[in-house]
Amino acid sequence: MKSYKLLNILCFYILTCLSANAVGLQIIDSTDDITYTELKVGYEKFLRLNNPQNKTKNSDWLDFSFQYESKRSFVRSKVDADLRFYINNTSFSPSLSEMYLQYKSTDESRYTFGRIRLDWHPNEAYWQLNHFQNTQGFRLMDTNLEGITGFHYAHKDSVFRLEFFLSYLYIPALNPSVDVENGNVSSNVDWYKQPPKRTIITGSEVDIFYSLDVPEYRDVLFQKSLGLKITPYWGNRQSGGEASFFAIYKPERNLRVNAEAYYDPDINKVAVNANPIVNHHVILGYDLRLHWGQSEMTTGLVYVDPTAKLGKDFESLSVSLDEGNENNRNVLSTEFFKVEPKYMRETYAHLRYNHQWEDLTLSLNGIYYFSKHPKGSDDFYSETVKWVRAAGIGGLYQMNEWSQLGFSLRYDFKRKDNLLNAQYILTPWRSSIFTFGAELIKSPKANSYWSAYRTNDTFYFNAGYTF
Repeated sequence: MKSYKLLNILCFYILTCLSANAVGLQIIDSTDDITYTELKVGYEKFLRLNNPQNKTKNSDWLDFSFQYESKRSFVRSKVDADLRFYINNTSFSPSLSEMYLQYKSTDESRYTFGRIRLDWHPNEAYWQLNHFQNTQGFRLMDTNLEGITGFHYAHKDSVFRLEFFLSYLYIPALNPSVDVENGNVSSNVDWYKQPPKRTIITGSEVDIFYSLDVPEYRDVLFQKSLGLKITPYWGNRQSGGEASFFAIYKPERNLRVNAEAYYDPDINKVAVNANPIVNHHVILGYDLRLHWGQSEMTTGLVYVDPTAKLGKDFESLSVSLDEGNENNRNVLSTEFFKVEPKYMRETYAHLRYNHQWEDLTLSLNGIYYFSKHPKGSDDFYSETVKWVRAAGIGGLYQMNEWSQLGFSLRYDFKRKDNLLNAQYILTPWRSSIFTFGAELIKSPKANSYWSAYRTNDTFYFNAGYTF
């Protein structure tokens, strides 16, 4: 069996080893030592409201969440990890949001080694863009971010903040996991968009048999990233603001897939040999943040270029480019099958306004794409951008000491997409937590990204206990 799970397990193991010293850190003779440890175990059951196209056997699972944080003198360490164990097929999905060791010097400089969430792209999580940092991928509408792995340096004075990021280790998105076995592609989740199972040859349907060339782990993992953020700021806690510019060159969230296809008369199927590849992209961003009283506003502009190259050392794995034809590289076109990866530049503006009352927090959001992204017509790369001209409102209402209601409603005015994510959380006892949630999608247009998931409406219930 050739499986992406092998790569997922190895990535998770490397991340764990990378910052293993953080958990066992001991510093003596400190007057401000703080240590926090939390383990949460939960059981979740979800109900499908439709009949998903790629329905799995999974309908319940166990969740394990571990958080550890230590502040001792000038050193800080943190671990934030999750593990989902699927009961029906005894498989699992890991996530490591943060795991780092940080040293703070006397001149307000911070040196961080490991996996850390960076606040360089403030509105990325709400819109699930996955350009700068990955979402966990445990749910279709998951907005929980995973950090990036490497070395991060930050320094600030009274009016200026400088940040630098460097990495030689690439951890692709761990979720959703994908298996390729006996010619079939499968996943643990309903909402993984699978490749086609059949194609047409001379007017007749023919099954497709998939195989996966798993690359050498070192060819995937040892990839460089380089980033810089510059932020002048002003004001105080009551009112002020900052204007920041960042640029980063890093691998994309997911491995792309190139493929070779041919008709195999021995099995009477079209054989497709998939080759995962790493592709880098450049992200440029400008943000303006203002805060006054209990309000905060952030607006910005972002440019993403998946065709950019930064020196010979930063070339992608196993990608051969045709000079002058960068937007159509790795094109496979035969009478049986067509694979045409899309390398589309993206430019968009984003806006967020937050206001906090005593028991209520509201967030108004917007995103507007300037670049054009027609939906692809090929077999593999038929995804387009998630949003075109969209607005969203989110909120968290603390009803009383033991219950709260959270929601997020997003609507695309161009494509008429309507996404609702809501949670009702109960904590009747100190260490227990019960969550009732829903994810509902309306996507009437076929050219929308979300149209592939219009049958993935779900209700879910989670019961957890914290140790």
